[in-house]
Order: sequence, then structure tokens, then C-alpha cells
Amino acid sequence: MSFYSPLLNALNKSVRVSGKKIIRDFGEIEKLQSSVKETTKFVSIVKSNLNKDITEILKKLRPDLTIKSKNDNIKDCWILQILDGTTNFSRGIDNFFISISLKENGNIKICALYNPIKDENLCFQSGSGGYKNDYRIRVSETKRLNNSISSFYETKTQTDENIILGEIRQIMKKNNIETRESGSIMHEISLIACGKTDCLFFTELDKDIKNQISLILAETGGIFNQLELKKKKIYIASNKYIGKIIKEMIQNNYEDQ
Repeated sequence: MSFYSPLLNALNKSVRVSGKKIIRDFGEIEKLQSSVKETTKFVSIVKSNLNKDITEILKKLRPDLTIKSKNDNIKDCWILQILDGTTNFSRGIDNFFISISLKENGNIKICALYNPIKDENLCFQSGSGGYKNDYRIRVSETKRLNNSISSFYETKTQTDENIILGEIRQIMKKNNIETRESGSIMHEISLIACGKTDCLFFTELDKDIKNQISLILAETGGIFNQLELKKKKIYIASNKYIGKIIKEMIQNNYEDQ
């Protein structure tokens, strides 16, 4: 059983109720696939309604806190991502999460992820561990590269960092390391936290998202690391073994070029 604080327990229950409202909407997506224009409009309405519901919940839970807008630098606030993996949702792919975090004194204290289609509820609270549907989760104990699975997340914009991620993929391929990419950073980090994958590479993200990932890793036994290649930073989330091995392998490869 999990040991949620009363605030996190109330947050989980409320978000599950609101989140389940989009299950029927998700089912309707398939009927709209022939029209990209109609799908975009439909998803926009779904997100707007969900945002309204969850905003009201957060205001009731902590009336003293604002809800962070993009690039706001606020020390105490809620951080809300309505659909991390919106493109997946819009194509009827169930790799997405509603993501809510509580930031106090500039630090992420709580992170809650909910996928209503799979009914997956992941919770992380500073000092209390990580849980999925009330059961404790931990990163994998995989130690061998040939047994490992790595994943990638990159932003849509073409950047030097994304080019480097492509080069890392080629290195992994040459070394027969299995790779994945889902299109949702929170989905990818949830797989790391649950021990289903072993290493995740990603590029520059919003500072608060990186702090959310740090909390998730800290509470599930993972590590946060970074590579500096061609004067660009690539971030790594992993279990305590595979990330270190792959980091060294990639660095050696670049030194040999």
C-alpha cells in the first residue's frame, strides 16, 4: 500500500474522476481520423474542457497557489500539463498522461500522472517513494546492455541536440541495443520508473519538467545524468547501471571520431 499525504490522496481521487471523462472522447478520435482538421478541433475542445475541470480542482485543494503558465518562474505553484503526448491522443494512441506537480519553495514536492485509458495512476512524493495504482515501483536492476531497452524523446524543432540524438541511435543500433520512442516524455519516464525500460535520452526541456523527472528518479532509485557532446547537452534518465555504461560507450565513440 502507498503512503500518500492527504493532499496527494485528494488530488488523485479528483483527477481520476475528471480524467475518465475523456475516455469516450478518446473513442471518438478513431471516427475522425479521415479529417485532420476535425480531429485538431475536437482535441482542442477536449483539452479545454479538461483544463477547466482540473483547474477548478487545484484551486479547491490549494486556493493559495497559482497554476503555472509556460515559462512562468514561480516558486510556489501547481504545474499542469493537460495532455503530455497530445499528438498520440489525437491519433488514438494511448501513450499519454495528464501530469500535475506541486512546486514549493522552488522544488517539486509532488508529481502525479494519470492515464484514463489504461487507468494508470503514478504518484511520486518527496521522501515517500513512487507508486503505480497503490503499489510501490522501482527502476530495473538490468545490468547487461544486451538485455537493456533504451528510449528517446526529442522536441519537434530541428536542433543540434536532436541531430546528436540521431547519432546516438546509430551507435545503439551498431551495438545491438534495443530502442523505443513513444512521443511522450512522461510516458517514457514512467516506463523507467516502473522498470520496463532502462535508459532514456532527451534534449533540453522546461526546467520544471526536468525537476519533475529528477523527483521521479530519486523516488524510484534511478539516476539523472548528462552528456556534453559537440558542446551540446543530452540528458539521461536510467537505472543505476545501464545509464553509466551507455554514457561511457557513447563518449568513447565520439572520442574515436
